Amino acid sequence: MDKKITIKDIAKQAGVSVATVSYVINNRTDQRISEETRKKVLQIVNLLDYKPNSSARSLSTSKTYNIALYMMPETSLLKRSEQLLLIEGLSEASTQHGYHLIIQDHKEITNLNHVDAILCFDATLDFFLRIGDKNLVPVIAIDCLIDIPWFFQICSDYKLLKKNADNHFGTDNYSYICLTPNNELLKSFICDTFREVKFVKNLSDLSEISNQNVVYNQNALNDLMAEKDNCCYLPFDLHSKMERVYRCIELAINRIPDMEHTQFV
Repeated sequence: MDKKITIKDIAKQAGVSVATVSYVINNRTDQRISEETRKKVLQIVNLLDYKPNSSARSLSTSKTYNIALYMMPETSLLKRSEQLLLIEGLSEASTQHGYHLIIQDHKEITNLNHVDAILCFDATLDFFLRIGDKNLVPVIAIDCLIDIPWFFQICSDYKLLKKNADNHFGTDNYSYICLTPNNELLKSFICDTFREVKFVKNLSDLSEISNQNVVYNQNALNDLMAEKDNCCYLPFDLHSKMERVYRCIELAINRIPDMEHTQFV
C-alpha cells in the first residue's frame, strides 16, 4: 500500500515548519509568509498530490493531454536550428504518448490552466523561475540545470560523452565544441567536464576552430563540421531523450515519487 503523504512530508521537502505549511494551504492571511515560501509550499503540495481539504484539492485538475513548450528567443541560426530539431523530436514523442504539444510565446509567461505540464528548453534560471512562479502544473527543464530539487531536469549526459571522446582521441586530447547554453549552471557543468571547451554562437565562430581534434554532439553542427579534419561526431539518441522527457512528465503529473529529479541521458 502506498505511503500516505502527510503535512510533515510537505514541510520537510519545503524546509519549513508544519505550521507554515498549514497556514499556506489554508490560505491564512493573518500570518506573515513570504511569497517565495508560499509558492514553494504550493509547488510541493502539487508535486506530491497532497489533498487535505478542498483548498489543496483545487490545485489538481482533470487531464487535458496538452503539453506546453517554452523556448527563449534566439537570433543565431544555429540555435534556432537546434530548437527546431527539438520541436520535431518532442512532437513525435507527444503523438506517441497521446499528447498535444503547444508552443508558447516567450513574451507571454502566464498561468496556463489548459495544460498538464510545461517544458522549458535551454533557458536561463530567471526565465525558468518566472514560468514556475506563474504555474502550479509540473514545470520540467530540458537541457538547462535548475538547482531546485523538486523540478524534473533532463539533460544530455556530458560525462558519457567525455568517456566516449576519451576512447576515440585519448584522454583530453581534443576540444569539445557546442552551442552556447543560455543556462549558466549548465555552461559551468560543461566547462568542468571537459579540459577544453569552445562555445559557438554563430557560423563565424566555426571558422576560428583550428586543426586540433574536435568532438561535438549537436545535430545543428553536424553538416558544418563534417567536412573538417579531426572532427568526431558523437550524437546523443534524441528519441531516447524525448522518451525520458515523457517518462518524467508522467511521473510529475501522477505525483509518483522519484528520488532523482536531475536525469542525464
